[in-house]
Amino acid sequence: MKIISVLLSTALLAIPTEAYSEGFDLTDHTSQLNFYHKAATDLTTEQVALDDICVVDQVHMIMRHGTRYPSSGSYNGIKSFAETVTKYLSWTNMSDTMAKELQFLKTWNLSELIPNPEIEVENLTALGLQEAYDVGSTFRIKYANLYDSKETVWTNAKERVVRTAKSFMNGFHGETWDSSLLVQVSNTDKTLGGNTLTPIDTCPNFDGDESSSQTTFAEATGWQNAVAERLESLWPGFGFSTGVALTVMDLCMYQRNFLGKDHLEFCQIFTDDEWQHYAYHKDLGYYYGSGYGVTLAPTVGFPYAEAVTKLLNETATKTCQKIFVAFSQDTQLNAMYSGFGLNYDDSYPTNAINNTRNFRSSRVVAMGSRMVTERITCNNKSYVRFSINEQVVPLRGCQSGPGLTCPLAEFVQYMETRKTAVGDFVTKCASTGESSELTIFENPVTNQCSKTTN
Repeated sequence: MKIISVLLSTALLAIPTEAYSEGFDLTDHTSQLNFYHKAATDLTTEQVALDDICVVDQVHMIMRHGTRYPSSGSYNGIKSFAETVTKYLSWTNMSDTMAKELQFLKTWNLSELIPNPEIEVENLTALGLQEAYDVGSTFRIKYANLYDSKETVWTNAKERVVRTAKSFMNGFHGETWDSSLLVQVSNTDKTLGGNTLTPIDTCPNFDGDESSSQTTFAEATGWQNAVAERLESLWPGFGFSTGVALTVMDLCMYQRNFLGKDHLEFCQIFTDDEWQHYAYHKDLGYYYGSGYGVTLAPTVGFPYAEAVTKLLNETATKTCQKIFVAFSQDTQLNAMYSGFGLNYDDSYPTNAINNTRNFRSSRVVAMGSRMVTERITCNNKSYVRFSINEQVVPLRGCQSGPGLTCPLAEFVQYMETRKTAVGDFVTKCASTGESSELTIFENPVTNQCSKTTN
């Protein structure tokens, strides 16, 4: 593993800096706040190509809600920054010290970005609804040979997740879809145990901690202090703290999400190096907050992984449904990735950037992120393929099939071994629930075996 030392000294502040370079992939460094985008990958098209004889005969998708407005906590930070900007600009000559990179703040107005915070904060944007609709329509087209007009879809009961699912249904089933086909699974009922789409919330022993690793990284590298000091050099007297500096970086994504993807004013303040540190800061939060850095993450993510595995291993499901779609949130998806063992890293240091890491939050938990699991048949042999945000993610130790797929029989054996390794959900979580298994997919609203499919 290649480790890059990232100690930033304040001496660097004396060197003129510019915005991120022309060839820099910004969306590969902006983590969970960014609108949906196809993930970057290190794999070539040739590596993941399939022969024309291969066909998908069963598919699963778990998707995060679409692009949303800030959480209440984030909004409060943005509002505080906006109020400080307004106050300082009202002072005589205060704007005279602003560098050109910040001149846009003279006309920047938070009310244009978030005009109705009382109803917008925490909720979906128009872009988020459109993202979900587009996924629904493209999913129906891509898997037309598997589609049925009575396909059941599942969602957790969080409002923005439900709205995402409904918009998906509009694209998937059409505007007049049967509302009974969308099944809401409680996200507050602790007695569900593993039979939920929010397993972190039903696991009392889950002890994710995203902030400690981020603090250690900041102290070891000095990156947050360096960014704050450079911002202060662009507007002397403003008083940029490390917290405000992070808020300004977050505003890069919020500005693009709400006003349009060409609104790069906040993004262009920062350099390649600063965005690389921001990305790793976010990666650490997810790794140690809901991923492999949490001992129980694979355990809470396993019920979904096992449910998918059981269905993939059935020649025909008991209800003849072939498309299984569900909706949840970023941290829940992150745990589910670990349930399968995807994007595993042998180590994830907190004192320097691991430049060859597999897990990158920008590629797996952006707004509208989704994992698609396909059963693919080629010459009467079945294989399993994972894709996250439209890029193939090979399963470590099982890539011998076409296009780096995993032969189904080997995958089933792998998951049986993994079940022993991750342990029982109810036992390890000290859950009040009775079930360690996710069984919701076994009971769709309509049994398609008893009807003529469309």
